[in-house]
Amino acid sequence: MNEVELRKLQMTGGASYTVSLPKDWVKEQGLKAGDVVAVMPRSDSSLTLMPHEKLPAGQSKGAEVTVTPQRDQDREQVLRTILAQYLAGYDIIRVSFPASSKPDLRTFLRESARKMFVGSEIIEESKDELIVQCLSSYGDLPAPKVISRMSLIAKLMLRDAVDSLKGRDPAMAEEIVRRDEEVDRFYLFIIRQLTMAVLNRSLILEIGLSDPRDCLVYRVVSKSLERIADHATTIAKMSASIESPLPPRLIDEISKASDLTISVLEDALKSLAKSDGTLANKSIAS
Repeated sequence: MNEVELRKLQMTGGASYTVSLPKDWVKEQGLKAGDVVAVMPRSDSSLTLMPHEKLPAGQSKGAEVTVTPQRDQDREQVLRTILAQYLAGYDIIRVSFPASSKPDLRTFLRESARKMFVGSEIIEESKDELIVQCLSSYGDLPAPKVISRMSLIAKLMLRDAVDSLKGRDPAMAEEIVRRDEEVDRFYLFIIRQLTMAVLNRSLILEIGLSDPRDCLVYRVVSKSLERIADHATTIAKMSASIESPLPPRLIDEISKASDLTISVLEDALKSLAKSDGTLANKSIAS
C-alpha cells in the first residue's frame, strides 16, 4: 500500500478533528475499534502512525527491560549490557540476579549506575533484584545545554592539565580524572537523547534541536568533546609521572598550543549555536 490516499478532515463533537484510516491498513495491522495507535508529529509537517505495541523498544515513556546476568559473564560484561539498555532509551532497567550471582555484583552495579547515568535512581533493591529508573524528561537538560556543560568542563580540564605539567601536582591530576568521569556521564546521556530522537522524531524539539539532521551533528560534537577530556586526562596522568621539571620554553609552547585549542573550540561551538558559517571557517583556518 504505497499509493497516496486523500482523506477529508472531519470535525466531531465541535472540537476534535478526525480522519478515517485506510481499511486495508487497519486489517493488515490486525487492529480493531478501541485499539491504541501511536501518532508522532514530524518536523516536515507529516505524521507517523503505528500500532502502539509496535513502537521500537525503549521509544515509549516508561519503557522497561529486564537484564539477567549470566553465569559466564563478569561484572564488566553485565554493566555493558545495562549500559546498552540505557543508551537504547529504556526508562526502567530491572536487573534480576540468579542464585549463582556473587554478592558484590549488586553493589558494583548500583554504584556504577549512579556514577555513569545522569538522573538515574535506584528505586528498589533486594538480594534478587535491582531496579534503576532513568531520567525520562529531556526538556530539563536539552542537547545544546549538555554540549555547553561538556565544553566548559573539557576546557577547564585542558587548562588544569597544562598547569599540572608546570607544577607536577598529583592532586590536580586526580581532580582532572574525576572531571573526566563527569564528561563521560554527559556523553552517555546525550547519546541516549539522540538515539531516542532518531527513533521518535517528536522528541527533536524536546531535546532542543530543530531538525533530525542535527542529531548527527551533535553526535559528532559530543564525541569530539569527550575525546578532548580524554586527552586532558592523559596529559594529567603523564604529568604526575614526570620526575624532573620540563624546560620553561617547552612549557611555554605547550601553554600557547593549549590556549589556541581552547580559542578554536570556543569559536567552533559558537558557530554551532548560531549556525554561523563564517565563524566555522575561521575555526577551521586556525
